[in-house]
Amino acid sequence: MKANLQRLAREPLLHFLLIGAALFLVYDLKRDVGSEAPNRIVVTQGQQEQLVANFNRTWLRPPSKDELAGLVDNYVREEVFYREAMAMGLDQDDPMVRRRMRMKLEFILEDLTTQTVADADLAAFLQKHPEKFRAETQLSFQQVFLDPKKRKDVEADAQELLIRLNNGIAADSVGDSTLAPFEYRLATHSDITRSLGEGFAIEVIKLSPGDWTGPIYSAYGAHLLKVSERIEARLPALAEIRGLVKREYLVVLKQEQKDLVYKKLRDNYEVTVEPVSSAQVPESELVATVEAD
Repeated sequence: MKANLQRLAREPLLHFLLIGAALFLVYDLKRDVGSEAPNRIVVTQGQQEQLVANFNRTWLRPPSKDELAGLVDNYVREEVFYREAMAMGLDQDDPMVRRRMRMKLEFILEDLTTQTVADADLAAFLQKHPEKFRAETQLSFQQVFLDPKKRKDVEADAQELLIRLNNGIAADSVGDSTLAPFEYRLATHSDITRSLGEGFAIEVIKLSPGDWTGPIYSAYGAHLLKVSERIEARLPALAEIRGLVKREYLVVLKQEQKDLVYKKLRDNYEVTVEPVSSAQVPESELVATVEAD
């Protein structure tokens, strides 16, 4: 990934696209105000078609003649207020405007990220980030529940039932009623946690196929378990999860590329951060701010 980014940073095409994106952004910001006289508004055919398309997406039908006239009137109203607000400088030092412009530029930069990814890059990414894609251990097991509210000595009852279960008594004929399933098929640690809690899942996931064992306690009571199948955690082959790996790879690549572009742009600026007096911000917050920076 690092080598890819270094190669990308030296790519003249990227520099060209970045310059083009910047020019596009400047043009987009200024075209509505600068391309026409301040007191002249032209609602083009393309803009009207866009209004119709937006209406159609919302109402699933084209607008009537009167509705289209209303859409145009609203567009003109918005344009008038926009120009007047810009003339008054209301966009200056507005955090919402700043944030919107940042989002718009980052969106343009994301569009510049190539979508063609070689399998070698995906394989390297998979090996570098196995925790993102590792399949959890899976267990198939049956469980017999013992309700402590219905039993005087749960532990003694559990030991007696273990002997009977391992001697062949039908598991679904003993135990107390519970909302938890009698049988789990290839359940993961996450599945078991959602059903019976984290502590219970930690103990169960250690088990291997064999005889009935227990008791293992959940928040509800005691459980006797018999594991019939166990599939160990593994890292799937790229061919099995290529789509998922590609999505994660592009997320990371886009962020790293945006960071790279920001660094190049940031180098063009001289930034001075004036100190904040302790009277304005508590000392603990000052320390936190410095550490965050």
